[in-house]
This record gives sequence, C-alpha cells and structure tokens, in this order.
Amino acid sequence: MTTYAQILLMSLLSIVALFPKESEARLFAARLIGVEQEALQQVQLSDSHEGQTNQETSALRRLASALSAGNEAMIHLRGSQTEYREKDRLKLPIPGMECDVDRIVNYVACYSSVIGTREEAGDRFIRFVDELQSALPSDRWRKVKEEPRIDSTRSYTYEDQDSDAHIDIELIARADSYMVTIFGWTATKPRL
Repeated sequence: MTTYAQILLMSLLSIVALFPKESEARLFAARLIGVEQEALQQVQLSDSHEGQTNQETSALRRLASALSAGNEAMIHLRGSQTEYREKDRLKLPIPGMECDVDRIVNYVACYSSVIGTREEAGDRFIRFVDELQSALPSDRWRKVKEEPRIDSTRSYTYEDQDSDAHIDIELIARADSYMVTIFGWTATKPRL
C-alpha cells in the first residue's frame, strides 16, 4: 500500500520536471517541503555559481576566438584604460578575475583574488581549467603542456593548432596564499 509520503514525493518529482532550470526546481522543492532557510540559501548560492560558470565560459570562448584571430581582433576586447598607460581592462568580465589587455605586446593577463588555502585554490584552478576546456573548440585547441613553471604548483598550456595562439593557466603559490593566473597570447600567424 502506498503511503501519503510516497504519493507526495512522486507528485513533487513529477512537478519538478516541469521547471526549465534545475536550480528553480530545487528551490520549488525546498519551499514545498518546508526546509530550513539555510538550505534555501544553499540553493540560491548554487544558482549564482551556475550563472557565474556560464559567464566564465562565454568570456573564455570569446577571448580564445579573439586570440586565434590575431592582433586586430584584440581591439574589440579592450575596455577602459587602467592606471598603467599601456594597459586596458578586458571588456569581457571573467568572474573572480582581474584582467588587462596589453596594448603594446597584445596579450591578456588575468589574476584571481588572493586565495587563503591550498584546497580552495586547487578547486578554483580546476574550475577554471574545466571552464576553459569547455569553452575552447576541441577541433582547434589542444593542451600542449602540463609542467609547472617557476613559482607555480600547477600549470597548463593550451594552443590553437591553426594560429599558434595560446593560453596559459597557472596556480601560483605565494608565501601564505595562492592565486590563479590566466595569460592569453595572440596568434603569430593570423587566420585567413
């Protein structure tokens, strides 16, 4: 015999499937069941992470496309001028990163805020690597190196096979903190 709780759960699961976003379904289910306010805040936090991830992927995809196209395409990535005369802010915001475009050498440099623990830094590094891999067209971009450089604990380099543009992502260990960096270099041979 089916209990009231089982019927309620089956009804809830069939209603949840109607929501377009998984996060909306979780929020609805949490409110329906009457969970604590703290659980609702966790659902809302995952919503903001989901939006941040989509924004990161989009910005990284556009950055990779401009780097592949060469110096002329970099003009469209330039935002307002920084306090350094030869640098502009990156017009595409990458959440959790401060990014500049160098006007002279045509490269992009992004730095995360300071991260306190090795575990948190490793998690953020992996998140950026995953986002970068999902943003890069797999038919053109390849991971070519995984060797840590000076002052880094982890490092990956991705290269566009057609244009030689490349993106370096590193986890840097400082005296008592960590930082994730992303450097993007334009194509040496512009794509036709």
